Amino acid sequence: MYFQTFPYTLYTLDNYKTSQSIQNLLMRVKVSDSIKNNLVMYDEYDVIDGDTPEIVAFKFYNNTNLHWLILHTNEILDPRFDWPLDTLRFQAYLNSKYPDINGIDHYEDSAGDQINGNVTLNASVFNNYNVGDVVYNLSSKGIGFITSAPTSTSRIVTVTQGGFKSSNQISDNALGTNKTTITSTTSITGTPVTFYTTEDRANEAKRRIRILKPQFVSFVVSEFEQLMSR
Repeated sequence: MYFQTFPYTLYTLDNYKTSQSIQNLLMRVKVSDSIKNNLVMYDEYDVIDGDTPEIVAFKFYNNTNLHWLILHTNEILDPRFDWPLDTLRFQAYLNSKYPDINGIDHYEDSAGDQINGNVTLNASVFNNYNVGDVVYNLSSKGIGFITSAPTSTSRIVTVTQGGFKSSNQISDNALGTNKTTITSTTSITGTPVTFYTTEDRANEAKRRIRILKPQFVSFVVSEFEQLMSR
């Protein structure tokens, strides 16, 4: 039903020596603001594992062909990435993206705002890791600068990107030639947030979607078809 309403356009691969008429699937339209912003016309729904746009359309409209309305109402252009991942696909996505899903992505304050963290890094040796030097995490994402050196086996670092955790290998230069291994860390200011937590928050935020109430479906579908025919 959705693609049947798309207009046709000419398509060519040889500078219009030959051409054919195909549906313009790249065309995008938006419902009117009066519909989009009218909260009375919508319910909210939390997508659960196993839900697809087709399944949600069947739940509310008893019609899987209206899956496009679920996507259109929530301005979802690509359900592969904008629709929440189920548990198995979410885990597979994390494993493919991060060598260590429990690595530190960033630090936050008590209000949940992202900040530069201040942490103590401990190692058996810190040869030539001096105050002011930049520290690079070779095992994960992490950059900071040394603000003090309390002992020969500890350095206080202000982290400006990513973070550091036990067992990470670090260097005091971008080439990674002066390496040492972190044995433990202590957060002084800022709470470490892992890659897993960051991605899980983003995925969970996608679960709350808007559902056009069934009594308004025919009206919105009609408006959509009129827009597509222009």
